[in-house]
Amino acid sequence: MKPQYTSRQGLFMAFIHQYTTLHGRPPAEAELVKFFHVSPPSVHQMIVTLERRNLIKRTPGQARSIRLTFPPEKLPPLPGASASAGIQPPVRQSEGQQSTDTEAALLHLGKVQIEDLFAHNDRNPLDDSEFIPLLDTLIESFARAGLGALAVKNLRRHACGVYHRYCQEAAPESTFAANLELMFRFLRGSNRTLWLRSM
Repeated sequence: MKPQYTSRQGLFMAFIHQYTTLHGRPPAEAELVKFFHVSPPSVHQMIVTLERRNLIKRTPGQARSIRLTFPPEKLPPLPGASASAGIQPPVRQSEGQQSTDTEAALLHLGKVQIEDLFAHNDRNPLDDSEFIPLLDTLIESFARAGLGALAVKNLRRHACGVYHRYCQEAAPESTFAANLELMFRFLRGSNRTLWLRSM
């Protein structure tokens, strides 16, 4: 029996499913570009192909309208390694290996989302009193999606590093410790403790 989709198409659908489950909305094509490290035309062509094969549906003229028509339980696991044009088809894996791959993929997606949030804030600045709680909420959404405690700490450390990088662009003489103190000022109670323990 001919497979319903290629291994590459399966990876794209797995990402769409994972992203939608995590964020409550489908990904934009730009997020697929970032995750798979391919060109925008390649992603667009894949979306058109998936739609033509009736594996997804989209609403014309509406952004973020991709929805799977294929049962998610029949999708391959999403590998955690950076995807590229040369991704090999996933091999049959044990349940423990699938769990590790899922966690690595969520961690990678989390770092992409953190970078995107900072870039968006750079273009449309929010006050840190609004931005830092938003960043904390983003990271907590990954914890609720099943990302393990160590990986969530990794996301918090990554966010601290990105925050420090942006602070240094504005004030090159600033130190990592001073920038973290500034950042943590906008976190409340137990959330601040969680961030401190991540460092």
